[in-house]
Amino acid sequence: MLFSLFSRRKQTSDNATREPAEALYQMALSTSRTPSFYLEYGAEDTIDGRFDVLCLCVSLVMYRLRKIVRQQGDASQSAQDISQKLYDIMFADMDLTLREMGVGDLGVAKRVKIMSEAFAGRLAAYSSAFDELDASALATAFARNIGRREQAVDAELKLASLILGTITKLENCEDDLFLSGTLDLRDIAISWR
Repeated sequence: MLFSLFSRRKQTSDNATREPAEALYQMALSTSRTPSFYLEYGAEDTIDGRFDVLCLCVSLVMYRLRKIVRQQGDASQSAQDISQKLYDIMFADMDLTLREMGVGDLGVAKRVKIMSEAFAGRLAAYSSAFDELDASALATAFARNIGRREQAVDAELKLASLILGTITKLENCEDDLFLSGTLDLRDIAISWR
C-alpha cells in the first residue's frame, strides 16, 4: 500500500494536544488507510483511490459537523470553524504531498484546485444520500467515485450499507466528540478493520 501518501508530516501522538480539526483530520486519514476499503470495497490502492477514500472519511466528519451547525444555529460557530479548518488542513496536506511527489508550483495549484472541486462534488453527493439514508444513491456515488464505473456492484452496495449504519451511529455520538476532536471512526465502525 502507498502508506506515505496523504500523511501529515508533523504528527503528535496524543490527540488531546492537537487542535480539534487537526485531530479529526488525522483520524480520517488513519481511517482511510483501513485495508478493507481496498480489499473488500473496491477502492484502488493508488493515489486517486486513496484520495477517494479520504474524501469519504472526511465527508462523514464534515456531515456530522454540519448537523451540529443545524442543531445549534447561531451557537454553532465552533463547529463551522472546525469544519473549515478541517478542509484547510486536508488541502494543505494535498499540496505538501504533491510537492513531495515532485509536482512543480504551477502544477500543484492546478491539481489542488481540481482535487478541491472533486471533494466538493463528493461531499454534496454523499451528504444528500446521508440525509435521505439512500443506500442506492450512495452506492451509485461510490461506483462513480471509488469504483470508476456507472453502475454499482456488490462491493459498493456493501460499503453504502456500512456507511449508512455509521451515519446512524455518528448521529448518536455526543457533539463534544467532534468539537473536541476526540472522535475515532474506527471505534464506531468496527467492521472497517
